[in-house]
Amino acid sequence: MPLLSWRTVAPTGSPHCTGPQEPAAVPGVPVDGGTGKPIAYVPGQGPARTTYARRDPVPSANSVIRGIAGSVHERVNRIGQARDWLGRWQDKMQGRPQRPIRELDECSGEPLAQWALTNVLYARKRPAPSFGFGLAPVLTHSVAARRQRRLRGALLLATLVYLGGTHPRGLAAIVATVLLWQFFIGRSGQAIMRWGFNALVPAVLLVAALFALWTFAKPHLPLLREAALEGLLVAPRLLIAVTALHLLDRWACHAYVQSLRLGRGRIATRPFLAPFAAKRITACEVTERWQSIAYRRESRVDRFVGAGLDSWPKGATRIQLTSARTSEDEEDGPPLATADLSDLDASQKFEADELLDKVRDELEELRGALVETHALPNCDVAEFLGIPEGRWKSLGQNGGGGGDKSEWPEATEMCTEARDAPTGHFSRRYLAAQVVAWDGQIVVTVFAHAALEGNTLHFVTRPHVLAPLLSSADVTPAKGWDLARKLAETPLHACGDTVALASRVYTTIGRGLGLLTAVTMAAAAVREKDDGRPVSLREHCGRETTEDMHQTEDVQRYVSILQSRMFSTVSAFLADHGLATGEFKRQAIAITQNFISGDNNQVNTGNMGGGMQQGPMPGGPANRTEKAG
Repeated sequence: MPLLSWRTVAPTGSPHCTGPQEPAAVPGVPVDGGTGKPIAYVPGQGPARTTYARRDPVPSANSVIRGIAGSVHERVNRIGQARDWLGRWQDKMQGRPQRPIRELDECSGEPLAQWALTNVLYARKRPAPSFGFGLAPVLTHSVAARRQRRLRGALLLATLVYLGGTHPRGLAAIVATVLLWQFFIGRSGQAIMRWGFNALVPAVLLVAALFALWTFAKPHLPLLREAALEGLLVAPRLLIAVTALHLLDRWACHAYVQSLRLGRGRIATRPFLAPFAAKRITACEVTERWQSIAYRRESRVDRFVGAGLDSWPKGATRIQLTSARTSEDEEDGPPLATADLSDLDASQKFEADELLDKVRDELEELRGALVETHALPNCDVAEFLGIPEGRWKSLGQNGGGGGDKSEWPEATEMCTEARDAPTGHFSRRYLAAQVVAWDGQIVVTVFAHAALEGNTLHFVTRPHVLAPLLSSADVTPAKGWDLARKLAETPLHACGDTVALASRVYTTIGRGLGLLTAVTMAAAAVREKDDGRPVSLREHCGRETTEDMHQTEDVQRYVSILQSRMFSTVSAFLADHGLATGEFKRQAIAITQNFISGDNNQVNTGNMGGGMQQGPMPGGPANRTEKAG
């Protein structure tokens, strides 16, 4: 049973309308005072519409925001790395393929914070619209993570400077020892040793060179002995200081993550003592609510950037507008295919704006229902301006309208040119119906566009799905004994950080000076030049598709409800204008009646009459719609 009867939303003046019969204006559309009908937009005569359907405010705190904001403070699991190294040794002994060593990917930790700052906060382009989450908390914690990294580096450098000032010979002894070790085990040292033991003459020359070095160093033996003893004193102090810094760094990360726990109703949206970053975040808060969205073609599939990586095939219907006829007319008159399409009376003519406004009003009814459980979760209906991604870099980051930076710059364009005939216009008006479920983890958006040209109606829907976050980008604050265990393990992780830092410095110095053998390594992440293409932080941290069974069922149901309501509203709108709907119903049923998932399970969807059906698509001829009235 449908939630609402189609008669309750029938246009005023229709004999099927159960409400008052006075003409009512479409919100935001100028109305003719004599006829009570909307005035269509005429190019060159000024905008016929001054308002548009605005989207709801973005969430300020949900599981997606908390998860991404907490993931920028993630650190490598050093205990897990130690287990991986031990397991790799066991794999080598048993002849099995070596297991990978766990590391942070680009969707967690400092790499994610750097990506967000480079591609969103400080990028010279507008951020993509945010669906189901807000940018401000994530960018604030990204700024905090960058500040923490810089502070950690400054303290490490200060520690080296302090030890170098108080114990210069000890620190020099440590550096010299490392360089000599790298020389003897590196390519140069091994080549010299092979040359020296290859024949008698090279061996004599090698012994002579070693004797000369000993003769040169013998007078300085007391100084070298004192430097070695001082180095033995400096080494543990350096290790303790570096480990303490890493320990404080990890405890600070735990504190940042705990500030995002569910018990805190309000989370930070501005960084502390960072006015320039705070100003940029304020600008991002404004621009992420603007309703321009870029489209891109990937793998032969068109999708809107920011609406989700899972772009479903479009549902397109295309019909010729003809008058609906009664059974008597069908017996006496010519067939529909030869009917004069220009004989539509004034009551049958309409604009695409009127059709989309009707669809919008019907979709807004899904927010409330007769029963509480019938309402779609967080259903939002708004209008968007779809633009090509090549134009994205030319869009301004400041609002128009006489200095009001919060005003959407392309609002006038969508109210005028985007509502004109679509031919020759890259930017077009779309009606978007969106459902935010699972606390922001799933966002289903169905974009709809209507075009009227050559007495032909083309109505297309484009469903998009934002899948849940990757596990690495969804950090949940620990609590209870789990939190106590993590805090107790922090010193062990800090020791692992010190060992990893020493190994990284050792390798960097050796390869930089050419003392160590170069090995094949994965290409390091290189910061690419900003090409102006739109990017979405939510898509960067999300999965491509839903993997959970129940989440997949919910996604399919949301798409089914939204598309079915759109097509049924268009059919009712055409019928109320006395137009034939048989061909439209046939095409719409082929799209919305049922679709097959990967395991051949059928999904029930609403039919054009508002009920629910299951089974094969009817193969008979399309039903003709009688003239309304």
